[in-house]
Parts: sequence; C-alpha cells; structure tokens
Amino acid sequence: MPELLRFTNLHGFSQPYFFTHQVAVPQYETPPLELDPRLPSGEWTGFYLENHLSKRGWMHLYLNFENDEISGEGTDYVGPWLIQGNYDLETSTCHWYKQYLKKHRVRYEGSLSDSGILGEWSIRNWNSGPFHIWPHKRSDLTNLYMKDDLDKTKPSILLGTTTPPSPFRL
Repeated sequence: MPELLRFTNLHGFSQPYFFTHQVAVPQYETPPLELDPRLPSGEWTGFYLENHLSKRGWMHLYLNFENDEISGEGTDYVGPWLIQGNYDLETSTCHWYKQYLKKHRVRYEGSLSDSGILGEWSIRNWNSGPFHIWPHKRSDLTNLYMKDDLDKTKPSILLGTTTPPSPFRL
C-alpha cells in the first residue's frame, strides 16, 4: 500500500506525495484562490516608471491571490524576484514587497481597478514612481502601452484607465 507524506512547495502550498516502488508521485491540490474577477491568480504583465529611465520597466509576473494575501514571482530588467503582501477587497487596496534575489527590495502600494492594480513603488526614501500591472489576458492594455512606447520619448501611465483613488496620485 502506498505511503502518503506531505511536503510544502516553494509557494507554500502543501502537497501530498504517494510513495510507491521508491518513486514519489506528486498529487497536486488546487489551492482556494480569490473569486474577485479583478484578481485572477496566474500570469500578469505590467511596468513601473523610473525618473532616470526614458522607457518603462516591463515586468512579467505570476501571482496568487488567496485569503487577502498576495504571493508570487517574476522578473524584470533588474532580475528575478519574489512577491509577498496583502490585499483588501473592502478598500480596494493592496501592498506588497518585491524582493530581488540577493539584491534590494521594493515596496508597492496600489489600488484595484477593472484594469489591474495601479499605484506607487518605493525603495525606502531613496526612489519611487508609478506602476501599473494587469492580468496577462488583458492584451489590449499591453498593446496600448507598447504603442505609447513607440510613439513617445517619455512614457505615460494611466492609458485606458481611470485615475486611482487617493492616496495613490500618479
């Protein structure tokens, strides 16, 4: 009879493994994820703006939204990173830390909207700027921003979106 053991994967999800014939076979559980359609777990796209750069800092993210917690991973031109934070559906706000592997960390604070999460990133009191991320399936936003990159020398934010509520002024 197979022996059932549980291990925790890199994302913190507990997974049962059945050991049969000296081979571990994972039995994946689907974690209960957020039901709000503004926060689908999975692949996200977005960017941040920095004062010293004339183009967007594009990001590719894999995010999980569950029980008011955000977790995930991604990459941008600085390198790979992990995300850990929280969201609040009542106030439509969220905040997280993006920890670059073996590098600095960045704080993000944003507001939820139908076009993703918009807000401000900051590195202590040293540097800050606006950001916008959205579910990867919203290719209309990706295309809109990429066209803006081609048309302008200075990128803009809030294309095709509504202005996020205070205190996140962009």
